[in-house]
Amino acid sequence: PLGARASQRATFPRLPPADRPNRGEASEMAPKTEPTPYTRARRAYSALQKERLSAECGAYLPAVLEGCPQAIKKQAIPASEKDAETIKGLFPSTYDTPLVEFTAGSNGEAAASRQPIKVGVVLSGGQAPGGHNVIAGIFDGIKQWNPDSEMIGFLDGPHGIFSGNFVEITSEIMDGFRNTGGFDMLGSGRHKIETDEQFENSMAVCNAIGLDGLVVIGGDDSNTNGAVLAEYFKKHGCKTKVVGAPKTIDGDLKCPPHIPISFGFDTACKTYATLVGNVAVDALSAQKYYHIVRLMGRSASNIALEVALLTRPNACLLGEEVARDKKSLRDLTVDLADMIQERSKAGKDYGVIVLPEGLIEFIPEFERLMSELNDKLASPGVEATEESVLKALSPENAECFKYLPEFIRAQLLLDRDPHGNVQVTKIETEKLLAATVSAELEQRRAAGSYKGSFKAQFHAYGYEGRAGMPTIFDASYCYALGATAATLLAHGLTGLIASVKNLLAPAKEWQCGGVPVTSLCVIERRKGKDKPVIKKALVELEGGMSQPYAAYMKLRSKLRMVDAYNVTGPIQYDMKDCKASTDIPITLQLELGKDAAPLSDIPAPKKMGEFLYIPQSLEARSELQQWRTKRPHQVPTSLQEKSIAAVQVSEVNATMCAEQDMSYMRKFFSSIEAPLLEFKASEGRTPVPANQRIGVAFCGRQAPGCHDLLCGMVDVLRSSSSSKVLGFVGGTHGLFEKQWIELTPELCKAYAGTGGLELLGRTVDRIKSTEELEKVRKVCEELELTGLVLIGGARTNTDAAYVAEHFKKSGAKTAIIGVPCGIEGNMVNEFVEASVGFDSAAKAVAQLVGNTAIDGSSARKYYYFLRIMDGANTGGRTSSSHLALEVALQTKPNMLLLTEEVDEKRMSLRELVKEVADMVAGRATDGNNFGTILVAEGLLAAIPEFRSLINELEALPMPSTPEKVLPELTQWSRALFQTLPDFIQRELLLERQS
Repeated sequence: PLGARASQRATFPRLPPADRPNRGEASEMAPKTEPTPYTRARRAYSALQKERLSAECGAYLPAVLEGCPQAIKKQAIPASEKDAETIKGLFPSTYDTPLVEFTAGSNGEAAASRQPIKVGVVLSGGQAPGGHNVIAGIFDGIKQWNPDSEMIGFLDGPHGIFSGNFVEITSEIMDGFRNTGGFDMLGSGRHKIETDEQFENSMAVCNAIGLDGLVVIGGDDSNTNGAVLAEYFKKHGCKTKVVGAPKTIDGDLKCPPHIPISFGFDTACKTYATLVGNVAVDALSAQKYYHIVRLMGRSASNIALEVALLTRPNACLLGEEVARDKKSLRDLTVDLADMIQERSKAGKDYGVIVLPEGLIEFIPEFERLMSELNDKLASPGVEATEESVLKALSPENAECFKYLPEFIRAQLLLDRDPHGNVQVTKIETEKLLAATVSAELEQRRAAGSYKGSFKAQFHAYGYEGRAGMPTIFDASYCYALGATAATLLAHGLTGLIASVKNLLAPAKEWQCGGVPVTSLCVIERRKGKDKPVIKKALVELEGGMSQPYAAYMKLRSKLRMVDAYNVTGPIQYDMKDCKASTDIPITLQLELGKDAAPLSDIPAPKKMGEFLYIPQSLEARSELQQWRTKRPHQVPTSLQEKSIAAVQVSEVNATMCAEQDMSYMRKFFSSIEAPLLEFKASEGRTPVPANQRIGVAFCGRQAPGCHDLLCGMVDVLRSSSSSKVLGFVGGTHGLFEKQWIELTPELCKAYAGTGGLELLGRTVDRIKSTEELEKVRKVCEELELTGLVLIGGARTNTDAAYVAEHFKKSGAKTAIIGVPCGIEGNMVNEFVEASVGFDSAAKAVAQLVGNTAIDGSSARKYYYFLRIMDGANTGGRTSSSHLALEVALQTKPNMLLLTEEVDEKRMSLRELVKEVADMVAGRATDGNNFGTILVAEGLLAAIPEFRSLINELEALPMPSTPEKVLPELTQWSRALFQTLPDFIQRELLLERQS
């Protein structure tokens, strides 16, 4: 799969800046009432960011908000009749706030005749794409009301309100963040305004700076806190009105019809869908792994369902369904094992499984355990240790806790979230399920009912989606929400959350207004106490909003066996030519009455050797994939006619290897000075040989662009009469076993612009032994191939040279051509400027790194360590770090740890750790307790002491256990191995890959 293989957050001890108190001291000091100089402007922008900055936000403004709209007030309906009186008692001053809908007003009233207003804004809670456009909508909205209106931005969340940490937002500041992701313009925080002193200080700050209004941009808890603040201000005669904007990527803040969706959900889901689509194609290409993907989303499964509808994995677990059916861990395990066993019988030992991060909360035995854990750990005297909680838990829950794997027990005891609950983002549910499924399958294997292979690859996608550049929908929706919030404040309204609906229509036709937060609240137990909160919107399994679930249910049973993966591709911004760029979330489309698209017919797979051949039709492709097939390929002038007759081939300079290696190389190759070949557009027409039969095999690992390579071969060979391109299905093994199909223009058209190697697949990257070389020669001879193209990286092209030499010595007539392909980029030399796939991989990874870096600078409290895939160490002592370097050049992280640099300097682990620690400490002195660190995948093997250990371990049979390997290691390697954390020891002893 393309992307950073692992992402880990680390929280370091925070060192407060010298010029301000730390957050723990803030409540003991009087708040500030003067603005802070603004220092958070971005220092650089990518080409795409610049393009999006220049996009006209005014195009997103609903027509109803142009001019001076009228506010029509209506009675709001409470979310819970049962809790209505309790909520009224908690909000006596604002409970009767009416629902508001805006209608078009007069455009004749001059803005100058309206009094300017001063509005503050705060970003609260976790990041969500589009927050900057909410601020832009507010800014433009109050300037439309009166050009002299002013805007204040509170820094780092609600803490900025009660401490008086704010800046003045100018046009120059605002224009640097339009249509961009993250919350780094102001920073966010998870503080709440809860104590009497915090409420008093908040009112003192708002009064001192003369705020007419305050917009709280946040999720369910943040908007509830905003409603409490609105109540406090109104009760104490403060003129500051408080309204909110619905934010959360989790999709659990929606109250139809007035709040159909929260902002950020669309961008996050499309980001995750891109990644799930990538791993689905990877699964089809290699046909040997189950990719198990855990998606962010807290307790709700909204993200998982949206991504499942977008990408169509083989299975998607939904927490709400597990709760309804009271499915135990055993039930889930058996169901997944049944699917895996059934697929294995059909020759499919691969697949894609999606699950929400909050799934574990819905499994009955875990729900009871976690509920009691939350209460007990909130009680005095109970520590977050196994010994302490086992004494406090009921016997039933204690037994459940002891049954769990050690790593899950440890994760359940981690620090609680701000609401006092288990941090489900840190529980590796996907690994728990894989462990139980694997054990179940082994029992079946022993009983003789299962004979397949179950190898799991794990992915956890979360923070990569919170701060991405917003989709066209999120950018538009957020701007409309901000403009709506500004209009509510301009009308002197308080206690409302901005409402924008009619979202199936163009943005100009959207309907805007406000809903009283109190009407959305229910009473819920938090930290052992009853609290008013906005009711969470979980996936509805029945009722008026169950259309998305019903649509998935129609597909679910078929998807267990049929690979109908839908590859959405990366987020698009070409509104003019690419229809997919303006799509709204599929769950929202279904909820608003749109019908779900049916599954296209997928042909039955054909077993070809060890591989399943599953051709795809163009109609079965995603909307974006179909759009991409219509885009013409860019080709050099010499190849523009796509005709062999139009190309002149000439020999130019002779080549040679390094002089000191020449005598050694001659032992293997009869010619080491062959000339370079050069293509030029032919002035006339060169003769074209007919009846050419060209074979092609994917030997190296998956890389984007390989299908376009096939398209190029097929298109050009059409100029040769009666010629064919034969594709070997199953990579190298398919070549050995003579498993081939004819590649036609019609077949290739459905694969143009698509990733992976799914058309032909791959198996193992090796053609080296005399037996293997002879197999290839015989296949080429029997199929009468005039040429054979081997596609892969350094190892493949080295093998191609050996194949060519073997053919030359044996008199075979087949010409051998190698193609440099590999995302690792280690084929670059004086003759090869780039390898196929490197650019796409680098951009895909850079997007995730960029998103994560912006997330870090928004929350301002985490260090993100991102491990980047490396190239193989063919011919060298260490693996290459070209991809990590390219990504670093594109994204500018705070630190890059390169394998080659560590190797050249012979850095020890201690020296490496010191270098990272020095950087962290240096940033802390400036108040920057956050950052992004890229780590090349092969870094460990470059550290001298680890290289020796790894070399010794590679000589031993794997997988293994510490007990088996320790006696086989030398004294120094044994000592090093024993100092490593348990999880590193386990990973060093895993089964080796091919």
